[in-house]
Amino acid sequence: MLRLGRWFLARWIVLLAPTVFGALLVAACGPDNGSGGNNDCTVTGVTVNASASSVAANATSTLSATVNASSSCSNAVTWSSSPAGGTLVPNGSTATFTAPTAGTYTVTARSTADPSKTGSTAVTVVATVACGTPNGIVVNHPGNISADETWDGDGVTHTVTNNIELLGSATVTVAACAIVAMGPNATITLANTSKLVAAGTSSTRFVVFQRLDVNQPWGILRGASETSLIELHWTVLQGAGSFGGQYDNPAIAAVGAGYFVPPVAVLKVDNVYIQSPQGTGIYFDANAAFTADSQALTISGASTYPVMTNMMALGSLPTGSYTGNAIDMINVIGPSVNVFGDLTIHDRGVPVRIQTAGFTVAPSGGNTAPVTLTIEPGVTILFPKANATSPGARVIFGTNGNDPHNLVGILNAVGTAAKPIIFTSGEAVPAPGDWVGLFLDTATGSRLDHVQISYAGADSSISSVNCRPASTRDNAALIIGDFSTQYIPPSDLITNSVISNSAGYGIDAVWQAPSFNSPDLTATNTFTGNAMCAQTYNAVTPPGICPTVHGCTVN
Repeated sequence: MLRLGRWFLARWIVLLAPTVFGALLVAACGPDNGSGGNNDCTVTGVTVNASASSVAANATSTLSATVNASSSCSNAVTWSSSPAGGTLVPNGSTATFTAPTAGTYTVTARSTADPSKTGSTAVTVVATVACGTPNGIVVNHPGNISADETWDGDGVTHTVTNNIELLGSATVTVAACAIVAMGPNATITLANTSKLVAAGTSSTRFVVFQRLDVNQPWGILRGASETSLIELHWTVLQGAGSFGGQYDNPAIAAVGAGYFVPPVAVLKVDNVYIQSPQGTGIYFDANAAFTADSQALTISGASTYPVMTNMMALGSLPTGSYTGNAIDMINVIGPSVNVFGDLTIHDRGVPVRIQTAGFTVAPSGGNTAPVTLTIEPGVTILFPKANATSPGARVIFGTNGNDPHNLVGILNAVGTAAKPIIFTSGEAVPAPGDWVGLFLDTATGSRLDHVQISYAGADSSISSVNCRPASTRDNAALIIGDFSTQYIPPSDLITNSVISNSAGYGIDAVWQAPSFNSPDLTATNTFTGNAMCAQTYNAVTPPGICPTVHGCTVN
């Protein structure tokens, strides 16, 4: 019996041994903690950061979570926020949070490796304020920018306390109702293919660039590359222009690709208001230009001109208002004001000032297609003296000396009785001979109607063999012809127009035709106050000769 008992005991020990051993193994390994069965996983905490920690209502804060744990642990987290009312969008270890209602919200990340470990941060949502009013959130932008950025709006103030550059292809978008507070002399420069977009949407949802110190002007918005773009929608620029005198201290300056190449669009404006710059409002150099869809530009309070631009970019000037400045004129600057491609000068409500000894309207660089300068009704062009001792411009259309292959420059100046086109002196006290005049050299296709030309007739430096009165010079407000037969003007070249106060003739005819005084261009026009008669007799095609008594048509 004793033996039988021992036998049963031995059999139970054999059967129970695997179960006991397995239990010992489980006890030794401990429970599964999400680390794949590795007992080296230890989570010490979770850290959560918000960028930005304060946002306007409906603006976005981006959150990131870092799980502080041994290398064998999972970095995964679950996200939550409180109180209710916000929208949390998880994306792995990051998330975005927005809320329409002001308040302080707590955003929490919980470790999946050890759910007892969490991290939280507060996101403050500020109530929407009236556009242009600070909401108390201030973001500083201290350095150059080489990646895309969005500057939040709805009352957020963005401070730029020193010069910064946008580099590479970076685009900075300034949201509606953002306030950009610019420090004294601080300038934003665009290089390479960078882009600055002020994304206002209406008169109640605008972007404002203003002084950080109300007593100190800021610098400028500067497009330093012909491939950059400043794009401003419903934007106000106040108190800019501290730029050491360069570019005439504008609010905006931009450069194109060069003086002898077509204009490049580097500035787009759409309902933009430039107020009280230190110098000019906008300065274009090297044929920088506005985009074709620019519109509604208002410049007021400039201490000089509202706009200074090269000639070829003049045609890009958008609709708007350019009055209320120290000098309400669009000032055309050099070094060259030649027109080498078709150009339209629009009526923008203020005169265009062109101070130069002369310029041409003609193809260049081996091109031969005619070039047309079109001037809209109502435009006034002022020609001040080139300097204290030299008269203002001689404007030449086309070329001569290579007939019948002279290059053609066309003047299309068709005004109306209510809105004549005016060419006159740019001097404060105008006088006959302040500028040379218009020279329609080879100008086939030109047309002038309801035009006024005054205070021209200075020395033209031309010497023709036409049939003008002896011992007189080829000085006139309007000189016509290429000294040959390639360009003989039509009889209706100029109609319903006034030529006055010329220091020489009204019209000097230097073309060749079979007979003198052919055609007579004076019939429908008015000539008053000129030093000499209305139109000289043109040259006669050989073997024809001038009349014995050279002459002209009297006023």
